[in-house]
Amino acid sequence: MNRQFTEEEMHAADCLHEISQIVGQLHITDESFLEDTKKKLPRLKELLAELEKNTLE
Repeated sequence: MNRQFTEEEMHAADCLHEISQIVGQLHITDESFLEDTKKKLPRLKELLAELEKNTLE
């Protein structure tokens, strides 16, 4: 069953995909793990806020 995805669904999927990519780049075995995580937090927060905004409307 194929259906057309809404713009909101596509945007949510894009946000989740980017979040997944960012998280996938962070490895606890890296010496810079905490520093790298700290650097990525602002973008992750932004993506989560967009996701929340678009899914709760």
